[in-house]
Amino acid sequence: MLENANYIYLDGTFSVVPELYFQLYTIHVTYLNHILPAVYVLLPGKYLVAYLFFKLSYRCVCIFLGKKQCLYKEMLQEIKNLAPNFDPPNVMIDFECGSMKAIRNLFPTSNLYGCFFHLCQNIYRSATRFGLKTLYGENESFAQQIRCLPALAFLSITNVIPTFDEIKAQFPVEGEPVLTYFEENYIGVKSRLSRPRKIPKFDILLWNVNTNTLQGQHRTNNVVEGWNNRFSSLMNCSHPNFWKFLKGLKKEQSFVDAQIIQADAGARQARRREQTRRETRILNLLNGPTTTNFEKVMALAQNISLKS
Repeated sequence: MLENANYIYLDGTFSVVPELYFQLYTIHVTYLNHILPAVYVLLPGKYLVAYLFFKLSYRCVCIFLGKKQCLYKEMLQEIKNLAPNFDPPNVMIDFECGSMKAIRNLFPTSNLYGCFFHLCQNIYRSATRFGLKTLYGENESFAQQIRCLPALAFLSITNVIPTFDEIKAQFPVEGEPVLTYFEENYIGVKSRLSRPRKIPKFDILLWNVNTNTLQGQHRTNNVVEGWNNRFSSLMNCSHPNFWKFLKGLKKEQSFVDAQIIQADAGARQARRREQTRRETRILNLLNGPTTTNFEKVMALAQNISLKS
């Protein structure tokens, strides 16, 4: 399942792990239009992984704490040792630089996508950090201008920077710290003397979702966030002891195995009605020939939430 997946989704969760550990890092994969967990990794620190393996089922592997320290690259290498043909064509991840670098080094031909949900969260957190949370919540016009920044991700890559310049020209003064944050990290600051923009921390190719949206692919790893929430409910406490955690993980894997059987039988994962409606609105806006890119972004911003 892991070796044959066209898309994989990486994410971590924290409160469900036993006290000795830092986070549970999971790799979910596409399987017959379902997204299911294939690997569970217990990390004792943000950059540490383990070398002891426990087989949860013939489909999934759990990796536990060992004594050797290594980075994300070594974690992925150990997984690759277990699944030699593991070479994912497409990888969805949050904007964590260490894991991104590891994926690029180990899987240089993979297409790497930043999760759109995390992009929105990062922008909202920057607004909060600059003291704009109240203004964002009370002034819809201001909030729409802020949401225009992640909405740029829906445009074709060649249209992102010209449209950003249009947004910047009329952006509210109060929001300039957020605008600067976005430009530095996701666009690249314009150099003087007509030189090219500086390279941003996160390339436009990473966070652009135009192709995935038009092709009906996922823009986020929210399905993994949903799994995190479900597993947290299964644990029903923060930082359970190791044996309770292991028992819960085995129980969860039994549920996943049942989902695999359903997928093999032709079952499909249904989207919520509101999600389907929003997707239709977004596609209508992207395919509409009569509006400018700036107008598209303003309209797309109405279909985006930065907080959920």
